[in-house]
Amino acid sequence: VSSARYAGALRKLCRNHEPLKLTDSLVIGAFIECRSCERFGAVAPHLDAELGKFYSGLLASEARHFQDYLKLAYLYGERDDVDAKIAEVRALEVELITSSDGELRFHSGIPTAA
Repeated sequence: VSSARYAGALRKLCRNHEPLKLTDSLVIGAFIECRSCERFGAVAPHLDAELGKFYSGLLASEARHFQDYLKLAYLYGERDDVDAKIAEVRALEVELITSSDGELRFHSGIPTAA
């Protein structure tokens, strides 16, 4: 199974030389985890109690990952560079989640008819 359009497109923003590759990967990972939080939070209230509790636990876990990834990006990278990468990823993410997506996945844009 290939990665979703969302994750694949974000990963293309990752520079290919260290240490920038590391900080870029951490920023991109933070966005993916944050989006997972949003999705788990949206789904959990519509599930039975047991599955809803499971998804709520996943939400809490993803929230910790999101925060940890950003802390590590700032620890290993230069603040201005990390801030610039966050802005770059944010701009692409807005485009990805508000545009049509031919494949419905957990991280996808607006579904289109098949």
